[in-house]
Amino acid sequence: MLGLYSATLVRAKDEQTRQDILMNVKSIAEKIKMVYYTHYDREEMVIFPHIERRGLSAVSTVLWRKHDEIRVMIKKLLNLLREIRTDEEYVGKVNELGTQLSQALVDMVFRENNILYPTLKALLSEGEWLAIRQEEKEFGYYGIEVKDKWHPNIKPIYPYEISEVISEEQLSKIPDHMKKELSKREAKIQPNTYKIYSEKDVALEVGFLNSEGLNLIFKYLPLDITYIDENNRVKFYSGGSRLFKRSPSIIGRPVQLCHPSRSVYMVNKILDAFKSGKRDFAEFWIQMGKRFVYIKYFALRDEEGNYKGTLEVTQEIGRFKELKGEKRLLDWE
Repeated sequence: MLGLYSATLVRAKDEQTRQDILMNVKSIAEKIKMVYYTHYDREEMVIFPHIERRGLSAVSTVLWRKHDEIRVMIKKLLNLLREIRTDEEYVGKVNELGTQLSQALVDMVFRENNILYPTLKALLSEGEWLAIRQEEKEFGYYGIEVKDKWHPNIKPIYPYEISEVISEEQLSKIPDHMKKELSKREAKIQPNTYKIYSEKDVALEVGFLNSEGLNLIFKYLPLDITYIDENNRVKFYSGGSRLFKRSPSIIGRPVQLCHPSRSVYMVNKILDAFKSGKRDFAEFWIQMGKRFVYIKYFALRDEEGNYKGTLEVTQEIGRFKELKGEKRLLDWE
């Protein structure tokens, strides 16, 4: 559709027709932009790890690069279409970019239909498809309505749980286009056998950490974190550089006794609101000398909505107020 409009644009002679076509091109480009926020992101974050684990990272790397090329083309086209003009030079640029984008999209669809998806069909187990199905909801879909009718009674399998190499039988089912891609790049199929978890790790909601990893994360987070349990007792605070002083002696102490008497009423007001479900957070910001400090209290609840404690998060945000524009590149020497 985009390529058709681009070709028609060049042949159009009167100004109004060109303007109408340009508006259609802009509308299509804005819709295509949603494809890479959903479809491409979903492939990169959810699907590619399954083939990379089996040693086909050369394929996912190429496809991701093609995704990024399309992203750049869409951004260039939309930037060009911010100010609609109908002169020959402008129309020529729109036609050139629109044609390039159209060709890149067609090529991407070909690679998906003839390389990526047939390969997935040959290699992935039903448990892996279930994991993909559960994860892809976070990225969403564009232009289609997905009905949740598939509920197999099996365990979802994630890439880090895969250890087997590609069998000869599976290899025989890989599409010829995939085999050509692999031979063209002289890519060896080397499965990723790295084991992400050990006996010392704790399985979290997502991922695995041992006590050393947890301590390091909390130590280097640029935040002060304090956890008060459902009984109003201080259960944990993060190490590292802190804005407010803490001592291990406060572990197990009622949180009310950690504050001066003049502010205990406010502490109780927050906790009562959290426990009753009337509020989920409270926030404050204060000036501490040259530092501008943001403080936020969160009510922690389990899946049934039961109150499980309060998290205090404190951060110095003075520098954030000074930031302007964007920084996308590394400026290290």
